[in-house]
Amino acid sequence: MKWSEQAWERAKPIYNQILAMPFNQELSNGTLPKEKFIFYLAQDAYYLLAFGRTLSAISSRMQDADLILDFAGFATGAIFAERSLHESYFVEFGLNNQVQPTPSTLLYTNYILSEAAYANVEVAAAAVLPCFWIYKMVGDYIFAQQAGDQNPYKRWIDMYAGAEFAAAVEKAIDITDQLATQASSAMREKMLIAFEMATRLEWMFWDSAYQMEKWKI
Repeated sequence: MKWSEQAWERAKPIYNQILAMPFNQELSNGTLPKEKFIFYLAQDAYYLLAFGRTLSAISSRMQDADLILDFAGFATGAIFAERSLHESYFVEFGLNNQVQPTPSTLLYTNYILSEAAYANVEVAAAAVLPCFWIYKMVGDYIFAQQAGDQNPYKRWIDMYAGAEFAAAVEKAIDITDQLATQASSAMREKMLIAFEMATRLEWMFWDSAYQMEKWKI
């Protein structure tokens, strides 16, 4: 069994809970309150900046020249596409680019940045994989539920269910599997733990957006 297959089996219960979350159910049927979606967009914009720094750090630590180019390439393409989507919504809603991260956003970004800096590169790659893979699966699920083009969040749905994003996700999975094949069993387990942790943080990120989480003090 590939490492990625093991990772998905481990994280699948969390993924199923992500699908059932009010945020994604309401996003799917177009009833998500606009203010919650705007809140999510702002937090996701903050996250993407940290995600970009994380991917750059991981790429610089790769030993194989092809992996350096592949990882940097798919990362750059995916981030550019996502940021373009965000910017279109920012213009539409008149949002300010200055974002104060929520506790959950800060926890997630600090986690991936820390893994990129201090964990083995195999573990760091596993820690960022859910951001690609979970979003792709959620996008596919929501896209399959659509009955027309009236959903106000159609651009978001189309982005994450699109072929270009799917290609980036497949590349990320393949690279992580390649790293896993060269790792010890103990390292593979650490990779699984990181993947599961990041999947939990994905759940927290969506939940915090739906709750419009604030600092308590």
